[in-house]
Amino acid sequence: MGGLLLAADYHWTLANERNGEFTVNADVLNAITNFINLGNSFAVVTSGATRHVKGLSALMGKVYLALENGLIVVKPSGERIINAPAQWWRLRDEVKAHLSVLGVRFSEGEVSLFTENSKAVIDALSSFDVKLEVNRNMLSIMPKGVDKGYAINVLRRLIKPSLVISIGDAENDIPMLRAADIPVAVGNALPEVKGIARYVTRGEDGQGVVELINIILNCRGDVARCIDEARGP
Repeated sequence: MGGLLLAADYHWTLANERNGEFTVNADVLNAITNFINLGNSFAVVTSGATRHVKGLSALMGKVYLALENGLIVVKPSGERIINAPAQWWRLRDEVKAHLSVLGVRFSEGEVSLFTENSKAVIDALSSFDVKLEVNRNMLSIMPKGVDKGYAINVLRRLIKPSLVISIGDAENDIPMLRAADIPVAVGNALPEVKGIARYVTRGEDGQGVVELINIILNCRGDVARCIDEARGP
């Protein structure tokens, strides 16, 4: 299909937190719309489920959603693609039963399970053949081999972009940044994320995404060169 693909994390990248709720500011939504209208693709890549990205309602029908690390992909058309392996459902039931016996509270996505990040829970699940993904204070439980890098590879096959740029803030975004052609971190990213980024935005949260989009849309020529020039000496 060609065109650029910009893949962004949701929590603390696109959306900022106010009073326990994550919202996406209007200027961020407008910048993404402008990016798409120029023939590019935009994807939100999150370990969360549909209910965790409520702030994107204004962009539905325009963006790709790679939910639960790409286990679920929602196209702009609304088509949903489920990528969970067949053996996962039995294993998920076993994990749910184990957590219930331990008295650990958890919630369910369409494929993944979510609970609070704690060493006790991680240790309790160490014997299960599952992926435990830490995202600040949240722990996602999903099939082995699935991370945000997996989601980028799914999107590459689906969209066939000419270039993939990814932007994120937390430790679970690192595989997504490594799988992209150009990795970017927002200004509020963790040090280990900034350490692998080609460019770190001056803005935090959604303002960092707006900053990156403006660099791309104002670029005359090679996007990688423009991003390097924006970084400065």
